[in-house]
Amino acid sequence: MGLSFKKDVLMNWIEEIGKFLRIWTEGHDAFTEPTDPAVFEDAYEKFFEKSRAYFLNLSESELSAYLKTDLQIQQLHPLALTLLFDGLNATDGNQENLLRKAKFILNLAMAETASFAFQDYQYLAMIDNKLKGL
Repeated sequence: MGLSFKKDVLMNWIEEIGKFLRIWTEGHDAFTEPTDPAVFEDAYEKFFEKSRAYFLNLSESELSAYLKTDLQIQQLHPLALTLLFDGLNATDGNQENLLRKAKFILNLAMAETASFAFQDYQYLAMIDNKLKGL
């Protein structure tokens, strides 16, 4: 009698080993979100070819137009998460602005793609709780 390995089982095992190695080599904070503002500025420039200030100065209608004309559907979620984690770590008075835009984009992404992840609802709840505290 032999053992049968399925592709999904092997992939899950590889992912778990990868997580273990990252924790072992990088410490317990290997999976925490970045807090350095420079990381976010670089993310805006590298992935969306716009500055952080560009996104901060957009109104909701301008943001909606930008999302529909300049970005692909697959880019909505990464932009929303960039704004979310930037907003959670912002200390320059832009926290509410960033969080509101992240919420707007997450809702738009769910509506446009007609799909959602339970983690998206967790992000929306996190944004709502943070905005109530501001």
